[in-house]
Amino acid sequence: MKKKIAILMQDQRYLNSIEKFLLTNIEGCECFAATEASALSTQDIDSFDTLIVSSVVGEGIWLKAMPIIRKFKTFILIAVQNGPDLTEAVAKKYGASAFFKVPLNAEQVLKAVREVIEKVENDISQFNPVTRDLLLGIEETYSSMNNKNYYDFLELPINAPIIDVKRNYLALARKFHPDKFRNAASAIKEKAYEITKRANEAYSVLANPSRKVIYDKMLKENPETKRFDFRIKVSYEANPEDTIQNQQARRFAIMAKKAMESGDYRSALTQLKMAAAMEKNNSYLAELIDEVNKKLGN
Repeated sequence: MKKKIAILMQDQRYLNSIEKFLLTNIEGCECFAATEASALSTQDIDSFDTLIVSSVVGEGIWLKAMPIIRKFKTFILIAVQNGPDLTEAVAKKYGASAFFKVPLNAEQVLKAVREVIEKVENDISQFNPVTRDLLLGIEETYSSMNNKNYYDFLELPINAPIIDVKRNYLALARKFHPDKFRNAASAIKEKAYEITKRANEAYSVLANPSRKVIYDKMLKENPETKRFDFRIKVSYEANPEDTIQNQQARRFAIMAKKAMESGDYRSALTQLKMAAAMEKNNSYLAELIDEVNKKLGN
């Protein structure tokens, strides 16, 4: 299994030296080296086994980076000569898995890195087989979901019937339900929550006839569209009957419209009630029924 290690140091010489040392001595090692803490935020932090970070910056600045540092499963702190005078007790208080001072003993650093990697692997192996497989796959789902529209996210064709939308939504929501990850790291639980939240969002659009038609129109006009903006009222210019998913209900609605155009409102009301019975909670049908009832004086 690949080992991923991040290194954060302002001293480029030490950074390059440690990176080269790890790549040479740890099989399957992959390193991400950075001189600024902000660079870490561009990475999928939870995919790393550990972070090696130096205290070269002042402690106040170093503490500001702690929210990012603590997102890593583990981190190893290295106190450099021109940094704050840190002790092992201070490093432990901040949650460091290991602490070293420059000049470094390369073998001790290597041993510490191997120990924290082993700890991370053991923590994952404690989950039951199903959850362990989910842990290995949750990263891919989370990292790719922002590049997918709702159909791609739920693995559906754009003309999928509502029954397929519901089936795929429930499968995804159950697979990544946060309760399955209650014993996982907080970062994993947060990703499970975000995946489930996105699944709920996708379902709320694709299962809602009015929203679905608007969303489909947005995708047609701009294939790069990913999400539905619930804050914006989008004008709807397509046939309102398209908001009706049930084919028979749609036929009744079209027949009702023709009856209304000819002034046969009683026949139109009968057709609309039949359509509404097949397509419940459709706002377009409700509006037509209300319109016909007013014409009939009901």
